[in-house]
Amino acid sequence: MAGRKSAVERAVEAGFDISLIETSLGYSYEQRVLQHQAALDLALELERAGRELRDSAPSTHRKTLRR
Repeated sequence: MAGRKSAVERAVEAGFDISLIETSLGYSYEQRVLQHQAALDLALELERAGRELRDSAPSTHRKTLRR
């Protein structure tokens, strides 16, 4: 099976940037968990802010716009 390319080699040839994966694999388990938790916290905060914004915005429902 000489000459067969690995999945990583094929991904690079297809134009995928795997540098973030390689960097992440260099981190310790604890560092990866902390990064994941920070990303999750950000996503939850954005979700909360969006919910608050939607709740405070005037309704655009058709029934409430009719007079």
